[in-house]
Amino acid sequence: MKKIGIMGGTFNPIHIGHVDIAVAAYEQFSLDEIWFMPNNIPAYKSTKGIVSGKDRYNMISLAIAEHENFKVSDFELIREGKTYSYETFTLLNRKYPDCKFYFIMGADSLFYFEQWVHPEIILDNADLLVASRDENGIERIRDKIKELNLKYKNSRIDIIKCKEIDCSSSTIREYLSLINDNASDNDELISYIDKYLSNSVKNYITENYLY
Repeated sequence: MKKIGIMGGTFNPIHIGHVDIAVAAYEQFSLDEIWFMPNNIPAYKSTKGIVSGKDRYNMISLAIAEHENFKVSDFELIREGKTYSYETFTLLNRKYPDCKFYFIMGADSLFYFEQWVHPEIILDNADLLVASRDENGIERIRDKIKELNLKYKNSRIDIIKCKEIDCSSSTIREYLSLINDNASDNDELISYIDKYLSNSVKNYITENYLY
């Protein structure tokens, strides 16, 4: 049975932190593949400022090109309406009965996981792999995992140990906008962008006038 890690999100844009988490999960849990799955209309975020699904799909393809076992999937992009994880994993298990799925998420998502729509269905259909970048916060994650294990019978949750990266898509978008508007001293902003965006993604953004 193939072990497939699912990286979901808006990826607006995808950055080095996303790829680093995927690499850590792939290596630490002996996964066969990682599928990056950009969503269409996110259930828990505003759609303001989100570039097209096609652009996000293309940027992911560029960002993961050197990783042979990483793929980008339009599984959520082609669905209508808001994207809910419980529906995604139910459908994935129906379509790919010979695969075992692992839902890769950040620690922040774990702490409000119970507020998601049908968390119990997600846990029926996937193991959770939670990225921890902060050694000081790992005990809080472990305590939350214990709490969820008591609440949900089918809960299977592990921790991915990742190097600490202070990066976010929202900060990248903000800095790109400031650079385009010449609203600030650009050197520091450009240094941040160069550090956290791959050259191929950065070039795609420039060539397509995104953000």
